Amino acid sequence: MTTAASLSPSPLTTAAPSPAPLDPRDITEPDQIAAQLALLTRREADLTLALNALIADRTQVDGALAHLRDLTGEVDALSSEVDGYRAPTRFDTPTRKGRMSALSPPQTSTPRLSSPRIGSPRDSPAPRIGQGTFSSRGLGLQDGEGDEGDGLLARVSRVWETSERVGGKVRKLDDEIGRVREAADVVTEVLELKNALATLEGAIEKADWEGAARACRRAMSVRDEVTHGGFAGSVVPTPQNPLPPPQQLAELRGILLQTFRREFDAAAERRDEHEVSRYFRLWPGIGAENEGLEAYGNFVVSLVKGRSSAAGKPSSPLYYISQLTSLLESIAHIIDQHQPVVDKYYGAGRMRTVVGRLVGESDRVVRNLVEGWEEERRVGRLISDTKASRFAFLSNPSALPPLFASLAHGTVPGAAGQISLSSLANTTSNVASALQSYAPRVAKTSTGPAPTPVPEEEPGPDPRDVDRVLGELVALSGRWALFRRFVHSRLSESDEEEKDDDTDLEVVEQSGSQRAIENMLRTYYEPLELWYLRSSIEKAHRLDLPDTSTKPHLSSILDDTFYLIKVVLNRVLSSGSLTALRSLRERISTVLEKDYAAVLSKKMERVYAQPVTYDRAEKALREKDQKETYIIFLNDLDVSADYAERLLLETRENMPSAWLPREHRAVLDELDVLSDLAAHFRSAARSGLEQFFGQAVRPRLRPLLDECYRDVTYALSEDAFADAEDQDLVRRRFVRGWESLMDGYRSSFTDHNYQIFYTMTVETLVRPWEKMVMGMGFTELGAIRYERDVRAVSNYLSTQASYGGARDKFTRLQQIATVLNLDAEEDPDEFYSNSGIPWRLSRNEYNTVAGLRQFQM
Repeated sequence: MTTAASLSPSPLTTAAPSPAPLDPRDITEPDQIAAQLALLTRREADLTLALNALIADRTQVDGALAHLRDLTGEVDALSSEVDGYRAPTRFDTPTRKGRMSALSPPQTSTPRLSSPRIGSPRDSPAPRIGQGTFSSRGLGLQDGEGDEGDGLLARVSRVWETSERVGGKVRKLDDEIGRVREAADVVTEVLELKNALATLEGAIEKADWEGAARACRRAMSVRDEVTHGGFAGSVVPTPQNPLPPPQQLAELRGILLQTFRREFDAAAERRDEHEVSRYFRLWPGIGAENEGLEAYGNFVVSLVKGRSSAAGKPSSPLYYISQLTSLLESIAHIIDQHQPVVDKYYGAGRMRTVVGRLVGESDRVVRNLVEGWEEERRVGRLISDTKASRFAFLSNPSALPPLFASLAHGTVPGAAGQISLSSLANTTSNVASALQSYAPRVAKTSTGPAPTPVPEEEPGPDPRDVDRVLGELVALSGRWALFRRFVHSRLSESDEEEKDDDTDLEVVEQSGSQRAIENMLRTYYEPLELWYLRSSIEKAHRLDLPDTSTKPHLSSILDDTFYLIKVVLNRVLSSGSLTALRSLRERISTVLEKDYAAVLSKKMERVYAQPVTYDRAEKALREKDQKETYIIFLNDLDVSADYAERLLLETRENMPSAWLPREHRAVLDELDVLSDLAAHFRSAARSGLEQFFGQAVRPRLRPLLDECYRDVTYALSEDAFADAEDQDLVRRRFVRGWESLMDGYRSSFTDHNYQIFYTMTVETLVRPWEKMVMGMGFTELGAIRYERDVRAVSNYLSTQASYGGARDKFTRLQQIATVLNLDAEEDPDEFYSNSGIPWRLSRNEYNTVAGLRQFQM
């Protein structure tokens, strides 16, 4: 044991002597600070060990107290057994308590202590150590034993108080240690500040700008409260530089800023890319990102200003387009090359500042370009001329020439043939070939007589001049829209955390260039485009020619109009302006409804408006041309609906690339509104069909039926029935009359128009047939013959149309035949109620038909 004890080292004997604690006001040397910090660290370790031991003892004390509380119930029971006393419970009533007190032995003169018992959760709270003691009377112990219990509680109380007292001192020591550590951190930061300022000053003297930037960053990383504190103010200044630390840092940083700007500007003037890049990277190191981006913005603006201008004369059609394209391409090239450098050294999203400077330079150039373009192209004069246009033919369609000369009031034999607007397409636009996608047919040739001369058109601007100006406007706006999309894509890529597109585009949307382009579109493009569309449609009406060589029959205005609509839609979509699209979409719809569909409807009304007496040959020719004209206009309206749907579908599939991704939905919504034009065209065609049917076909249907039933009766005997079976007069006469009535319509109408026309004819045919049947008499054989006639006509009409529907129109006639062919013994009333047939005949009509039978009972 002695040997083991001698071999184990004692920390008390081997510990180095501790330095004496010093007053902080007497510490002047760094060695003294380090010694005092080591002393405090050693004391902290000792206190930590003592505190751990104390906490361990305190855990045992808390366990003993909990054990004593658990024994409280047993102590109460023991007290009751020894002294004959039972603690009252909540189940005791006052009467029971009185009986128990009467049974208990008399008490001595020694009073019972009334202090609460330990751990009783129901009768009284647990005693607090140091404020109460256990009662020894209830335990039945001797005085010595009671003193021993009191001694245990006293010792526990003393241990508790000691732990509380030591714990408070430990907490106080923790606070002191925290303050010491904070003071040590301040000392460390002050030493770092002093060292960084010294290094910064030395690097400036040596022109080591990279080292100076690093030292400046170190000095700026020190907390402001330390830099401006009194301790730093007393330690950092030196005889060579007695200024306070904040002032020293501001002066040295100012020298760096001046030097960086001077050297950067000199390198930019020399176009020294290496030096420009060197100094551009130094600004973020000293917290001068804004100054660096400002200098860099001036540099890239000088690059834009120094670009070579596009060659050419202002009178050239491509001069202003080339100038704007050159400007925007140079800016886009700079953004593409320099954005990675800015994002790397200045952070994502900082390129927006440089782009703002570049766009500011473009504002100046674009403003000059727009002013020069307005003066060179004299667009103000064009606007004035277009405002003076009255469009007399559109407001008064009766002044337009008819399709056929026979429909005019006077004909001029040998008049020169008209030309179609589509033949002039190559002189007005570069997209003339677009017309072929809508009408892949041979060239139109008129088979009728030469039309009357075309009235002179009113004076106005040359449409070719307007078309060239519109092309320039769209090209300028389209170039800007492409640049706008490029900037949006680059800014959104560099700042992935910010998903707000409005923030990305703010630098472009609020620029002077954007306002100038939008003003050009609003002031010049929209009114000129509207005038161009209206004047071209008016000319298409004037130059309208029939084309009866194709199936179905159409006229030239259809292709000419939708060629123009496609040109206009392509132009407005290529402009990349949602404002212009919304404005022109409404106007295009209005023009097509009023200047195209409505004018065609008025021209149809004129076809049968003025009947004139002619000789037989002229009357036949006029009636033929009237029918052809009406059918052509109806077909134009019906095919216009198909063209409108196809045009919108192609436009949606070939959207120009000038639009932003977020604008696609709005553009498609605007185009969807134009789809209402198809329904408008079909409605106008339906109205025209009804008028044409009432004028040309309806008056001939009743005579057709009269001819079919001429000398026909259904009151047949057996011999008459056999003759009727052989002759089959109703079917033969109906087929002959129907072919005469519908001759040429199927080949002239479009499929959709002919379907409507055919359905109208059949519906109108069966109504007088039903009335005619109601006035006949039927024998039993006659009813059979009638049923066969109805079935034969229905079968024939079903073969005349591929889409069917004729049998359904004959349902009422077939139900009449069913009623007429009832057996003589069968009750008609019971048959109507129990047959299960979905009757289309009313009960009164059914009874009327049943009364037509002339059967022999």
